[in-house]
Amino acid sequence: DFFAKKYLREVNKADFMANMKDIRATVKNDRAILRAIHYFNESDRAVAETKALENGDFEEFCKLNRESGQSSYMYLQNVYASSQPKMQAVSLTIALCDEILGDKGAYRVHGGGFAGTVQAFVPNDMVNEFKTKIESVIGAGMCHILSIRPVGGYRLV
Repeated sequence: DFFAKKYLREVNKADFMANMKDIRATVKNDRAILRAIHYFNESDRAVAETKALENGDFEEFCKLNRESGQSSYMYLQNVYASSQPKMQAVSLTIALCDEILGDKGAYRVHGGGFAGTVQAFVPNDMVNEFKTKIESVIGAGMCHILSIRPVGGYRLV
């Protein structure tokens, strides 16, 4: 509303950043501003992630994916409900991923946010260790190993 636009995607990021003090005074909602910053950066990052995959640069994809996850946590704030601060299973799982993987692979909240999951890209030589360590804290059967096919989706009839 501040920019007389229906959607945030219609607002220029530079204009948003230049007017943040006035936006903050008008909106009176720092969380909304943080979430808008996530939106602007994530939109650019998604394009960069796609290019990294198209170029076969999985390391760059992982770096961008980690940045995306950090932004989700810090700016989008979709990893736990503020009304239930003691219940932070997704946050805890992300912390475990960080401890186990360090700068290898990538990890981030994925899906429904508060009730979502953590998506982790784990190097093949760490899969068993990763699963064991995650499940030792989160619970047996809570870590599912998926393989990504090198082709797109198919419709089954």
